[in-house]
Parts: sequence; C-alpha cells; structure tokens
Amino acid sequence: MVGLINRKSEVEETRQNPCITCSGHCCSRNLINVCGYDAWLIARGLSIKPTDFLAFAQLEEEETPYNFQIDGSGRSYYLVLNMNEQPDGSRRCMFGISLPRHQLRCGIYNLRPIACRAYPFVLEGGEPAIKPWALCPQGAWDLNDLDILPLREELGKFQMEFCIYGLVVTHWNKEVSKQPPRKKLDFRPFVHFLMEVYDRLQEARERIPQANWPGIWNRWRRSMARGINPLWSEDAGLNQPPSWKEWLGEIQGVVGNAVDYMG
Repeated sequence: MVGLINRKSEVEETRQNPCITCSGHCCSRNLINVCGYDAWLIARGLSIKPTDFLAFAQLEEEETPYNFQIDGSGRSYYLVLNMNEQPDGSRRCMFGISLPRHQLRCGIYNLRPIACRAYPFVLEGGEPAIKPWALCPQGAWDLNDLDILPLREELGKFQMEFCIYGLVVTHWNKEVSKQPPRKKLDFRPFVHFLMEVYDRLQEARERIPQANWPGIWNRWRRSMARGINPLWSEDAGLNQPPSWKEWLGEIQGVVGNAVDYMG
C-alpha cells in the first residue's frame, strides 16, 4: 500500500511539474537569453563577476528592445549564459548538473534566469499559454493541472522585468551609439553599467511593501495585454494605487539617471 501511495504521489508531482523527468533539452539546445535583472541576481547571489557566466551573441533575427550595442557601428548583441562544451561535442548551460539516467538539473535553481523560470509558458492576451516551439515532450504540460493565479503573477513579473531591461538598454544604446566603432569587441562596460543600474533598482524595490508586488505584476500583465508598456505610457499612473505610481516613478528616476553610471 505504501508503494502504491508513493507511486500515485510521484505521478501527481510529475503532472504538475513534468521537468522532474525531463532530460534537460531546453538547457542544451537553446541559447539562454538573460535580462539585466537575471545578470544582477546571479552575480550578487553567487558573489561572482557577471563576466564569469555571461557571454554576448550576435543578433541574427529582427531587432528587439533588449539588444545592446557596444559601439557606434550599429551592430546589436544580446546577453546569454555561457555554454560549456561536452565530451561528445554538444554544448549546455554552464550551470547544468548531470545526474544518473541522463538527466540534467540546474545548479542555480533559485537564481535561474527568467527565460528558465517561465519555460515553456508565455502570456497571450494576458493569459498563460504554452509556447508552440517548446522542446518539452508533446503533451507534457496541461494548464488544467496547474495553479493559474500564481502563474499569471509570475509571468506578469517576468514581463515587467523585460520592460525595465528594454528601457535600460535604450538609455545605454543612446549614449554608446555616439562612440566610434571599436576594433576589439568588449561587453564588460555594458555589464558593469547593468550592475550599477540594478543595484539602485534593488534599493527602490525594497521601498515597496512585499504585499503590494502581486498587484503590481498583475497590473503590468493587464497593461501589456492591451498593448500598453507602462514605462512608455504617460497615462500609466493615472487612477492607480500609490505603490504602482511609486514604482513607475522609481524606475524612471533610476534609469533616467543611468548615464551617470556609464564609465
């Protein structure tokens, strides 16, 4: 009977989190994009330099608000986690840990990037959906098995962080585009800039009561579902709770002075 109960609990746990039995394709077949908050969280959480785990990749697809420039050449790049080459020639996230039965697990699970936290979900019209291009086995995920309310909040938080990152990158690119092209590419000034900005953003976050964050994330999600980025809308703070207006003001203040952090 005990064995049967354990088997049932394992099945239920797998239904709610199919990653338990996954071999980790998303950690080895994808470049893992990171935003400024991810870079800051991992660096500060592990007390290591961002350049110990970050790399930059040439943009091959269409421009996005998250692609930074290194000089005035106009070339764009995006931040990714370093990938380590394996004995068989394959590559995987540097934080991946191999387990028996060919399973791959995250070595920084509590600090993992937003792209990993959200996978394989995305917001469509403000509601959670499963990415059609996800590498998870077909049928692995069923939204009916999940608690949707906290998932909505989390995805709203992730949207917010990428909106903030897009604003930070916009300010950086505006200044760095004035510089002449460089012979040697170096993304360290950009990463240093991110750490300075996000240190100050963290100070602003800590001034917002913890109980107010779910409301902020959900308002952000609903705004984006209407095609409104709160950081670019002049009316975003109208008729909204004080914590929402305070947070928007904090972001604009920190990022608006970001040029002061450029070395």
